[in-house]
Amino acid sequence: MYPNYNMYNQYYGFREYNYRNSEMKEQSGEIITLNQAIDLIRKSVDDEKEDEMFYGILIEQAPTDKEKDIIRSIRDDERKHNQILRELYYDFTGQILPADNLTNSSNNQMSYKENLEKALFGELDAIKKYRKIMGTMPSGKSYTLLMSIMTDEIRHANKYNFLIQMQK
Repeated sequence: MYPNYNMYNQYYGFREYNYRNSEMKEQSGEIITLNQAIDLIRKSVDDEKEDEMFYGILIEQAPTDKEKDIIRSIRDDERKHNQILRELYYDFTGQILPADNLTNSSNNQMSYKENLEKALFGELDAIKKYRKIMGTMPSGKSYTLLMSIMTDEIRHANKYNFLIQMQK
């Protein structure tokens, strides 16, 4: 239809030799091994617990019941994620992770809005992390559970955007 059209033309910003190339994905860190994913799952258990505790601070800072309820729903999802990740870790390794020993000893001096922004970017980072892990999942069950966590994190980011917007 368009004989002179070349989607790899520099005008379009693509590079013919690397565009949509699996090597490019490997170089960008998107592709990880199953063992790396299992390590990330273990680390994510602690991350989800830290998020849960941090969101407790946000609940205390929230000025309205509506905002408190939104943050509580996010915090409760983080608890659920912690359990799912523990189960996945056990499924892959046969090892039970020890109980959480983290305590909320944070001396957080940031404002409510600053903490909302910190939470938003934490959720966005989590989305990227779970996307990497999800790419290594061998079974439908583990893939589905990680997709559930990842979509929750996307929802959380949207909720934090809403809460930040309320502060203007």
